[in-house]
Amino acid sequence: MRIFQVSDIHGSFEAAERIPEKAKELKADLIVIAGDITHFGSPRDAEEVLKIISEAGAPIFFVSGNCDPPSLLTWKPEAVKAVNLNGRIEKFSGYVFAGLGGGSGKFGTLTELEESDFEKVLENYRDLRDLILVTHSPPYGTDVDFTGVKHIGSTAVRRFVEEVQPLLVCTGHAHEGRGITKLGRTVVVNAGPAKNGFCAIIDVDGENVRPELLTLY
Repeated sequence: MRIFQVSDIHGSFEAAERIPEKAKELKADLIVIAGDITHFGSPRDAEEVLKIISEAGAPIFFVSGNCDPPSLLTWKPEAVKAVNLNGRIEKFSGYVFAGLGGGSGKFGTLTELEESDFEKVLENYRDLRDLILVTHSPPYGTDVDFTGVKHIGSTAVRRFVEEVQPLLVCTGHAHEGRGITKLGRTVVVNAGPAKNGFCAIIDVDGENVRPELLTLY
């Protein structure tokens, strides 16, 4: 299975238009969007971005981020085929995908959740096998949640990853934390902000996870 991962589009139509081109070029089986589809936008704005991305012809799994409106946590697109993974479990290509939307930290943005909110969602995923977690908020205290000044990830996500050990975590949120790290066996990928031209491709074969950081342009 080949996953094309992006996050932090922040309403950039320029980035959105490049995503399907790159996904097709890389022959991706699935597009994963790890939050911040809009920049203080609306569900209608998110749908416009997703419409553009859907031109890749590949299935789309997404979660919302802290710069998306709270309504995106439960929003189901009507005009585009894309699955909101927040609080939801979906199977694809023999793997189990589960999602966690919203953002950790206090920045005065639209959807900032408490660690207890994250814990309630994550509790439903504890018994899953062959799990790939899509979360806007990275695990706390890693290279991929560091802004250069402080760590802005989630302690609840960190505990979950350490205890459950999913195969892969697709994340974003910390723009400066673009990178790949591991927590135990779990590979954690922050593809970097798509609005700045960043993305990742991840090949998953059995328990073998091979990520690569790339650019959209």
